[in-house]
Amino acid sequence: MSTGRPKGGVAEGGQRVQPSEEVLDTLAELFSHFKAHFERVVQPYDLPPYCAKALRMIDGSISMKELGTRIHCDGSFVTAIADGLEERGLARREIDHDDRRIKNLVLTPKGTELRARLGHDLFADVPGLRNLDARESEAFLMLLHKMLEPEAHAGGPPATGPGCAA
Repeated sequence: MSTGRPKGGVAEGGQRVQPSEEVLDTLAELFSHFKAHFERVVQPYDLPPYCAKALRMIDGSISMKELGTRIHCDGSFVTAIADGLEERGLARREIDHDDRRIKNLVLTPKGTELRARLGHDLFADVPGLRNLDARESEAFLMLLHKMLEPEAHAGGPPATGPGCAA
């Protein structure tokens, strides 16, 4: 997917494009490459992308509510994710020791192993980032954090409705 716009913010006909428009268009294109990369990496593991995304978020144990918050999913969809992970032997549900109303997802040894392999495969060669040297990667990360800082104080990401955010 290409924005069809030359670099530098000039559209066809020489009309200047707003920098924020070019930033958003470029980020959207980069995110489409990230999504395609994620789906390519996950495909050989016969794991739905939403289960792989959840697996990456679970570091040992996490409440189902917290998992939903982290991946921007409705609670009913988190249940479907938990079902998928349990069916594959990657996680199990456990009642929280401190609050019996809370259900946690806990990785099994098989889930822990797959989480590590996925992490290696996902982050070994990330589209876009592979073109940056260490200094550029660090600067890019700092800019991303700077961009997110005011948004975090404004209440976080918007509600996404049922299911997961893209």
